[in-house]
Amino acid sequence: MAWDTASTPNKLFRRSRWQLTAWYTGVMALVLSVCGLAVYEAIAHAHRVTADRELKSVAETIHDALEKTLTTDGQIDAVSPNLLPNLCVAGEGCPVPFELSRGHHGGTLYRGSYYIRVLDPAGELMATAGIYPAGLPTIDTEPAWQTLRDDEDNEYRQIALPIKTLEGDALLATLLVGRSFGDFAHYLATIRWIILLSLPITMGLIAIASWWLAELALKPVRASYQKIQQFTADAAHELRTPLTAVQATAESVMRLSTISDADAREMLQVTTRQTQRLTTLVSDLLLLSRLDIQRPAKMSPCCLQDILSDIEEELAALALSSDIRLVLDQPLEPRIVVIGHEAHLYRLVLNIVSNALQHTPAGGKVLVQLRHNVRNTFPEGEKRQVLITVEDTGVGITPEEQQRIFDRFYRVEKDRSRQSGGSGLGLSISLAIAQAHGGSIWVHSQLGQGSLFTVSLPISTRGA
Repeated sequence: MAWDTASTPNKLFRRSRWQLTAWYTGVMALVLSVCGLAVYEAIAHAHRVTADRELKSVAETIHDALEKTLTTDGQIDAVSPNLLPNLCVAGEGCPVPFELSRGHHGGTLYRGSYYIRVLDPAGELMATAGIYPAGLPTIDTEPAWQTLRDDEDNEYRQIALPIKTLEGDALLATLLVGRSFGDFAHYLATIRWIILLSLPITMGLIAIASWWLAELALKPVRASYQKIQQFTADAAHELRTPLTAVQATAESVMRLSTISDADAREMLQVTTRQTQRLTTLVSDLLLLSRLDIQRPAKMSPCCLQDILSDIEEELAALALSSDIRLVLDQPLEPRIVVIGHEAHLYRLVLNIVSNALQHTPAGGKVLVQLRHNVRNTFPEGEKRQVLITVEDTGVGITPEEQQRIFDRFYRVEKDRSRQSGGSGLGLSISLAIAQAHGGSIWVHSQLGQGSLFTVSLPISTRGA
């Protein structure tokens, strides 16, 4: 959507669009950052739990083998080399401290990433197996689970299990089994880089989407703003015409040194007529404003036959003077009742019939019909409605104008409507009243062949 940024309103909307984009992007950045951190912590926690479970399983396997060997013959070297790779027992030719092991490559369960230490009850190193990290403390066996670091700041996870006699009354040794967390740290580093690199890319895409969404969000606001501008301009124009007439009349009187009774009466009639026009216009605007913000108050059962009969009686003289046949076709029984505001419903139909009479030439016809209607197309099931149709043999309305005839202050024939005193609010008021009563209005017309207006209202099951 291309917006002209030259005018102040367009600058305001463009600034609002930038602000909405910034807010969308900022909020999404915060949400994604929190979600990324949560995902990272969840992955790290899951791997820690898995690593601890595996470490404990390996330690328990070695513990059971050592416990059986130590309680039977007191020999550590009798344990299978698959369980204790690179086993080095103190006092059997292995230097103390033991040499750094190169790891075991025989396909054991814990190939090259585990270290095993066996301490006597005094805390002295009895044997070691697996890898031997340099600078890792060996004397601290409490608590059972520990996180240690070697001289190169590599992280290790260690578990301590006591080895006791079969009776369980004497401590034979303490088993320390640990595992390097180097692969784990490398995996987490990869995850961090993925999150950090994907975040700006994602934010860029979000910024583009936010710019587009801000445009969509401001479209109805902009449309409403333009309608308000147009409405204000039209209202000012309509109000200015009678005010100008009143002012001109007053200035004419003021310029006269003397004025006859006939001239004074004529000028007062002009002033009264324009004042009445102003009063009607203001009343219409006030009615529209009230209908926009709330439903009609004091709604009660209203008989449509009575309303249409009153309208026929009121407009009969106008139709006769215009040489137009006004025909009312409605059933006498049963009485058709709707719940609504009677004065508003009267105004709804009166505006449409008056509009039909104004746009029908002499010798034409205006037919008003009242009918029941049952529709089965609603999701909630069958609904009973009443249809009021107003059909004329007038000039008709072009398809382009049919889209706008319910706009406020819009006139199909501007000059003729102005001469007849119309302000272009009649059909707008009718539509607002119909919508406030849960109904609708639509029009079908062909140029030169007349128009058919249809009012649909939900019908009440109560009689009048």
